Amino acid sequence: MTPDFDTMNETDVREIIVRPLLNRLGYAHGTVANIRTEVPLRYDRAFLGRKQPKRDPPLAGRADYICDAISYGRWAVEVKAPSHPLTQDDVEQAHTYCAHPEISAAYFLLTNGRTFRLYATARLEQPILAWEFDDTEQKIMNLHNIVGYQAIRKLTEITRHDTNKPLGAGLPSEVKIVGGDVTYGEHHSDNPLFSANHMKGLVGAVTGKIVTRNKDNRLHAIVSVRSPYQQLAELNKLAGLEDFEFYCSDEFISGDVAKPSVFQNVVSGRLEPGHKAKLLPGLPPIPVPGFQFTVSTEATGYVDGSTFNGVLSFDYRYQLIRGALTGNPRIDAMLAAAPPTARVEGEGTFKVILNIPA
Repeated sequence: MTPDFDTMNETDVREIIVRPLLNRLGYAHGTVANIRTEVPLRYDRAFLGRKQPKRDPPLAGRADYICDAISYGRWAVEVKAPSHPLTQDDVEQAHTYCAHPEISAAYFLLTNGRTFRLYATARLEQPILAWEFDDTEQKIMNLHNIVGYQAIRKLTEITRHDTNKPLGAGLPSEVKIVGGDVTYGEHHSDNPLFSANHMKGLVGAVTGKIVTRNKDNRLHAIVSVRSPYQQLAELNKLAGLEDFEFYCSDEFISGDVAKPSVFQNVVSGRLEPGHKAKLLPGLPPIPVPGFQFTVSTEATGYVDGSTFNGVLSFDYRYQLIRGALTGNPRIDAMLAAAPPTARVEGEGTFKVILNIPA
C-alpha cells in the first residue's frame, strides 16, 4: 500500500518507511548490524589531509542513519521530506558527510520516501541502484547483496590488503574451502568386512574449512569431508574422523601439474567399546565395538583457477576392541568373523573448490 506522501514530513519518512526497510535488511540497534542515528562529527568540517579550521568549509547536516556492520564497515541513509525533490546538491551534501574520515561509509542512500537512490561513496556520476517506493519489494534482494551485513563484511574482506605471505601464485595468505568432492577408487583389505571393493566409485562431498600457513611456515589445510557411508557418520564423529588436517612443506602450493604439491595427514585415535551409534536406518542406536586406528592420507595436487585437483592415497589401520554384543545378529556375526586387526589401502581423486577473491 502506497503511503499518503502528501501528509508526511521527514520524520514520518524516517520512521514509517526507512527504519522498517533497514530492519528488513537485518539492521537493528545493539546488534553486530547496528543502527546509529544522526552521528555527530568531532571535526564537523570537510577536509582532505591536514585539518585547517580556518579554511575547511563547515559540513551542512548529517546522515539520518549510520548502518554499521560492526568492525567491517558502514553505509549511511540521508532522508528528505516527500515534498523535497532530490537534487545534485543533496547528493553532494550526503557524499561530503559520508566521505568524512570519521564516517568512511562505503555507500549512502538518499531518499524522500517516494524516490530512492543508492550511491557508492567513491562514485557519484550516477546511482548504482535507483527505484520508486512501489518497486521497493523488487529491490530488497539487490539491497541485501550490496548493503546487507554480509555484503559489507565481504566487501571489506575483498578490499583489505593482504600483506602476509601468499599461499601461492594468485592465492591470498588464507583461503576458505567452499566445496568439492572425493571420488574413491580401488580399495584392498585383509579384513573380510572390506574385502569386496564396495568403495570404488563412491563420492564423498568436501563441505568446507580452510587453507592457511601455520607458525612453522608449513602449508596447513583443514578439510571437512562428508563420507559416502552416511550410516557410519555417527561412528566417524565419535572417532573424530570428520575434519582432516593436512600439512605440506612446500613454500607455495603448486600451480604446475608436472610438479604437484603433496599434502599429508596422519591421525590416530581410540574409541572405547560401549558407545552407541545409529548404524542402520529405521533402527535405534546400538552399542558398537571399540577400536584403535591410524589413518594416513596423502593428497597430491595442483591449483588450477579456483580448484585444487589431484589424487589421493589412503592407508587405514584398525585394531578391534571387542565389547558387548550390539544386539543385531547380522552385525554381531560379521564382527565375530572379523580379525582383531585390519588394514585397508586405497586410492582416489579429488577436487577442492577454493574461495579466491576476484
